[in-house]
Amino acid sequence: MKASALRRLAAWLVDWCVISLYAIALIPLGLLFGRSLDISTAAWNGLSFVILIVPVTLWLAFWEARGASPGKRLLRLRVSRASSPAPAGVQGLPGFGRALGRNLLKVALPWELAHTGVFSFLKAGDDTVGTIFTGAAWLVVIAYLVGLFAGRTPYDAATALSVTPAGPSAR
Repeated sequence: MKASALRRLAAWLVDWCVISLYAIALIPLGLLFGRSLDISTAAWNGLSFVILIVPVTLWLAFWEARGASPGKRLLRLRVSRASSPAPAGVQGLPGFGRALGRNLLKVALPWELAHTGVFSFLKAGDDTVGTIFTGAAWLVVIAYLVGLFAGRTPYDAATALSVTPAGPSAR
């Protein structure tokens, strides 16, 4: 049985509240760099990727490799292999590699596309590149939402993982 789209979105919202705290904690660092570094738009985007997107992606992969992110745990959901030889319907943990692949597609890809678009608009003043990357980010997000409500997200399909309700002992 797959988890409902609304429960998955609620779990995502909990995770993003935690992630937002990390992003807020980085604001002083951004202000310091913003005043002292004179680097290209591409370098700013790369620095943001390394400081923000990579740690968030790794953090989510760490948790999901063990079955669930904090938001999924709170909403009693579990990430597991879509087809596992485990007995009695118990599905195996995804492992770090699959969880990382899932979060690279789910988090890092749309976030970096959007970042590149916004950096192109704001820093480089390049409306064409900004529009292309921001549009691509929106297309990815829309495809993910359609997949979520249709029953299978592209990132779950690509990594052969699924999100299901957790059993009573999953906490």
